[in-house]
Amino acid sequence: MTWLEKLGVRDFLAHHSTLRITQFSDDFVELEGTYELYAQFENGQIINDVIDLKILIPSSYPNDVPTVYETSNKFPRTPDFHTYKDGSLCLTSEVRLRKACFDNSKFEGFFASIVEPCLFSIAYKVKFGSAPFGELEHGEDGLIDDYENLFGVNGKKSVMLGLKALGLKYREANKLKCPCCCGKRLGCCSLRFRLKSLRKLAKRKWFREHLAKNFTPIPRKQKVKTKPQIHTL
Repeated sequence: MTWLEKLGVRDFLAHHSTLRITQFSDDFVELEGTYELYAQFENGQIINDVIDLKILIPSSYPNDVPTVYETSNKFPRTPDFHTYKDGSLCLTSEVRLRKACFDNSKFEGFFASIVEPCLFSIAYKVKFGSAPFGELEHGEDGLIDDYENLFGVNGKKSVMLGLKALGLKYREANKLKCPCCCGKRLGCCSLRFRLKSLRKLAKRKWFREHLAKNFTPIPRKQKVKTKPQIHTL
């Protein structure tokens, strides 16, 4: 069995006959072709369009994430439409993207759960001016919102502490103050099991770099020095 069969790429192509293999190597497969977008939403709005796609699937999936490009230039190349200048799509937050890879051993599951909703959301926003499912803010604020839900914590400080824990060895992380603000060490709180389940998504170095690259440090509160009061008689 080749890695194409293992990742279900050929099954995916059988279900999406307008996409085809354009490049193939030991490291990746490139798919190109058209993709039909058709959906009627609860508010009665209809999306009916055809877009051109290029998809790069690494042979190391799920350890490495696929990249999807919209090549028909129907999506504006701006952050507001989650599309980079080269046409690649910002599918979701990076940790959630990696989680989707591990949750779906076959590429078709990843495409259905991550790529399709993203395509429909962008196409809807292009046509009607707003996203149908709601959308994350860009940058740090969006990551905080998403990771609060993913980690089960509240606030930037807790999210950063969760990422810090994921960037440390398990025993070292357990000595940290728990990100859920229960007052216990992480090793004494059930949250450790939730964070432990995310460790398989990437190496510790990746989590450390992700934290440093995407989050600004929280300024430390400076202690206010008070001058001793002098009492005179």
